[in-house]
Formats: sequence, structure tokens, C-alpha cells
Amino acid sequence: MFQKCDFLLGEGDSIVVVIPARLPHAETYTLSVSDRDIRFRAGYDDIAEMPIQGAEIFRRLMNYTQVGVVEYPPNAESFPKTITNVAYIELRRAA
Repeated sequence: MFQKCDFLLGEGDSIVVVIPARLPHAETYTLSVSDRDIRFRAGYDDIAEMPIQGAEIFRRLMNYTQVGVVEYPPNAESFPKTITNVAYIELRRAA
């Protein structure tokens, strides 16, 4: 669905994920995180996987159980003013 994502980093270790797509409809979204990669799931379906962008991103994500997601597809007229979805965070050990 997409091969990369970006992050907005704020004060107090806050973090928001920005994806270059619209998420498929699902009851829940999950960000499965290890110190090597990030996987996105919509319900039980894997929709994206990519390498993690450094220790700072991993450290911030592991401090939360949920994270805000901003959907910002390439054809969007402007950057959204609000968080568009919330994803649960699942921590994994790298194999």
C-alpha cells in the first residue's frame, strides 16, 4: 500500500505517524514495531512494512499503547489539520 512513512515529533516524547495514503476501512489499526522494522495492519491484514527510521522513533513508539495517524495521500490539496486515525502499538522482538 505504501513503502515509507514520516513522523511528527513533539515535546515530551510525543509522536504522530504520517502515511502517504488512505487506510483501508477496518475496525482497528495496528503498528507492529521492532528495533528493525515497522508493520502496519488494518484489522488482521498486513498493509505495509518498512525499516524503522532510527532509535529515537523506536524509543518514542515503545512508550505508548496507541499512536495518532495522519493520512496524507500524494493527491491531497493540503496537509490535514487533525489526526485522521489511531493505531494500537504492538512491540515485537526482532528475529
